[in-house]
Amino acid sequence: MAETRGPLWTRPAAAKPERLTREAVIAHAVGLADREGLDAVSVRRLAAELSVRPMSLYSFFKRKDDLVDLMIDHVLGEMLVPELPRGDWRAALTAVLHRQIEIGRRHLWVMGVFGSRAPIGPNAARHAEQSYEAIAGLHLGAERSIKLLRAVDTYLWGYVTLNGQELATRHRDQLTEEEWQAATAAYFDELTAAGDLPNLAAAGRAALVRGTVEEWIADFDEGLTWLLDGFERTLGRS
Repeated sequence: MAETRGPLWTRPAAAKPERLTREAVIAHAVGLADREGLDAVSVRRLAAELSVRPMSLYSFFKRKDDLVDLMIDHVLGEMLVPELPRGDWRAALTAVLHRQIEIGRRHLWVMGVFGSRAPIGPNAARHAEQSYEAIAGLHLGAERSIKLLRAVDTYLWGYVTLNGQELATRHRDQLTEEEWQAATAAYFDELTAAGDLPNLAAAGRAALVRGTVEEWIADFDEGLTWLLDGFERTLGRS
């Protein structure tokens, strides 16, 4: 039996069935997860849809965890920005983050798994390279570069995960954005009508419900501005 210990990326590739490529299998799995969620993805389901025996797929991955890692790396490939803005590190970094949001919205399932995986595949490395390229002109050195990107990534994925859960719920319940907004507005009014949640009522429905996609992206950008402004002030004092 082939070795299955250690990171997937360090293991030798097994022989492949003639009819399929690993890329085609992973692309099909990603499409299935997009339509029905990650729980719908299984070796048996993929084999049935691809008209192959389940055992034939084990030449591409040995367990579902490997499959999910391959799917994540596939999505990370889509997150690469075709061309970074030049001469403006904030514009370049913002382009990287906006691309992640765009692709994350396209693959809602991935928002729920990034925090539980350690993406170290080829496209994860390319994505990291592009992030460091975006801030290379600052000449921060390794330690500060890592800290800046970790802070930005933590902000991004916290924001995307919270809002992605709302989008996924709406998608699962097959509600349009207008239907979702109407339903949550009525719920919020009912929740705060008794007057025992005065601070929440004063904050408004947006304190619990994220609003439209356009609204939460605008909120994200405002928070990112605060974060990067603070970093620039810290950099100026050093």
